[in-house]
Amino acid sequence: MKLQDLNTQQLKAVQTVNKPVLVFAGAGSGKTRVLTYKVWHLIKENLFKPNEILALTFTNKAAAEMKVRIQESISCDGVNVGTFHSIGARMLRTHIASLNDNYNSSFTIYDTVDQKSVIKEVIENLNLSEFKELNVGFLKVQIDKFKNANLSIKDIEAKAQTFEDEKIAEVYKAYCDTLKSNNALDFNDLLLLPIRLLKENKKILDYYQKSWKYVLVDEFQDTNSPQFEIVSLLAGKHQNITVVGDDDQSIYGWRGANIDNILTNFQDSFAKNIEIKLEKNYRSSQRILDGAWSVVSKNKNRAEKKLVATKGKGEKISLISTGSDEEESNAICDSIKSEIKLNKNTFKDFAVLYRTNAQSRSIEQAMVKEGLPYNIVGGTKFYDRKEIKDVLAYLKLVANTSDDIALKRIINFPVRGIGQKSIKMFIDLAAKNKTSLFESLEMCRELKLRGKQQDSIENFHASIVKFSNLLEKLDPKELLRALLEEFNIENYYKNNPAEQDRYNNIQEFKVSVDKFSDQTGGNLKDFLQEISLFTDIDEWDDKENSITLMTVHAAKGLEFLTVFVTGLEQGLFPLVRIDDGPDQMEEERRLFYVAVTRAMNQVYLLNAKYRRRFGAMNTTSFIQSDFLDEIDENVIKVKSYKSVYTRRVVGTGNKKKIQISRTVTEFDDFKIGDQVQHNLFGVGTILVLSGTGENQKVGVEFDGGLRKKLIVKYARLKKID
Repeated sequence: MKLQDLNTQQLKAVQTVNKPVLVFAGAGSGKTRVLTYKVWHLIKENLFKPNEILALTFTNKAAAEMKVRIQESISCDGVNVGTFHSIGARMLRTHIASLNDNYNSSFTIYDTVDQKSVIKEVIENLNLSEFKELNVGFLKVQIDKFKNANLSIKDIEAKAQTFEDEKIAEVYKAYCDTLKSNNALDFNDLLLLPIRLLKENKKILDYYQKSWKYVLVDEFQDTNSPQFEIVSLLAGKHQNITVVGDDDQSIYGWRGANIDNILTNFQDSFAKNIEIKLEKNYRSSQRILDGAWSVVSKNKNRAEKKLVATKGKGEKISLISTGSDEEESNAICDSIKSEIKLNKNTFKDFAVLYRTNAQSRSIEQAMVKEGLPYNIVGGTKFYDRKEIKDVLAYLKLVANTSDDIALKRIINFPVRGIGQKSIKMFIDLAAKNKTSLFESLEMCRELKLRGKQQDSIENFHASIVKFSNLLEKLDPKELLRALLEEFNIENYYKNNPAEQDRYNNIQEFKVSVDKFSDQTGGNLKDFLQEISLFTDIDEWDDKENSITLMTVHAAKGLEFLTVFVTGLEQGLFPLVRIDDGPDQMEEERRLFYVAVTRAMNQVYLLNAKYRRRFGAMNTTSFIQSDFLDEIDENVIKVKSYKSVYTRRVVGTGNKKKIQISRTVTEFDDFKIGDQVQHNLFGVGTILVLSGTGENQKVGVEFDGGLRKKLIVKYARLKKID
């Protein structure tokens, strides 16, 4: 490491040690570099010993990378680098007995599954099972919200106004009491209890203030109230602190992040701070930065900054408006194939970003058909998601009642009171009578089960038999809807606010069945056969060279040569509801800013006039995203796109089948008068255009008077903006 590798503002952030430092680090401006160089500088100049430095990050991966980068230049053994939660746990292992709450250093840390088990037990103990709105998912969200806001049981009890509020307060108290009696902490406690330690015991506070004499914090815009309080307690006395973040990338308000921590709270708590802005961008071209800034700058609650690119003006952002979500997905695939052909890109150079997980289904399906390898980051492939696999298991069992794997998956979903012990009894009964597991259900009276359990199994068996008999009479979309209603699968998710993503995914699944039925006329077995191909995609290509699909939230901190941002329609992106306030719209703008600034060279923005959502085609309420009205028109170019499906009968006699193929009929990037660059002939002007889409031809006059007729898809022309 050498200080001369830093730009002026980065150097200032690294060398300023005698006062609190607040660094506003714009996207791609070298935030991580500043943090690692600062730790290196503090050690190299003997300003602080390694064990006197505390660096707080948000992921273990970021913590490990920081240590590795410092270690390459100087020994940093002893530097305390970790997440807020890991540092909190470390403090508690040593001092938790001081809280006098029956905790000891052997405490267990409960994960989400453990949390839900405790809440379920609390619901039963408080006799709240009949109140469906007070379900486990909803109550977990409420408890997390309370803890993120650092609200005590007394705070919640004092705020309770309705019967529901009172019951939620009771659950909160019982939940906390259960954790205490179990000597267990949840993830929120790893923040809240260290705060109590530091506030209630001056000796412990003095110990950590003297132990950690310099504090650094990464991604400061993502801190919540407890995290800010921890930082203030640890560094409030000595004021040796540097925090780095970007308010324009604060996108976690829904889980408690407080943007005011970086905008005002730090300045209030550390009054003598120096503010430094990193506005030199090393990732994206200027047009990409200007497009992102023109939207996020509409926010009122932000620190003013404007990034300057080090890599030049770059290409304009492309806007493709399509007729449907299917066409949107095809446009993405065709754009990727075109970029690979023209610029020799590889699959890993591309990322497709969407606002909600349910949008991935159409994109995945298009990529499967086009043979494009992809990998989903931060999520499971659509047809591998639990709720989809559950529905598929029902369909598989209807199509083949000998499928024991499918039966075991769904026999107790939704819950029918059939536990593993009962399933084992049926397995033994099937073996004894030499029948399939499904057939053994018909003989459940032989097992002398409880009346309610017996009725449940008999009803389940009868319903599956009924749908098996309807297999050839109903088309797949009719059968699916009837099955979802019969087994109450949709309502199971619809009535649980914490399970809306799963409910939305089931609606998207209905869309895929509808399209299959409408386009091919095939039956359920044909559909299941096609789906089986969708679940083995990982074998097609190495994940290291595949197109990345992910939500915008998951993309934060990553970068790609080319980025596609999909679903730019009002109500989808921005995802703003009627009762949302201006703060939500501002967070959506920041989310758009994050999406666009993931790109290094090229951004595609896409939307669809008609989009199937919640199982139906939305044809009446299309309004393009506000972001497309707010973005600087000088950095955008509109690209037309259209493709059509053609059907033809192939084969003869009983082997006749319909073959469907897709042709791009409109995907033109050129017009008469455009300046273009050709690898061999140099710069020229388009004089003539003929044809469209894949068959478009151009007549170009190059410098020196040379005229050439070229086919666009082979000519590898680049427009000069």
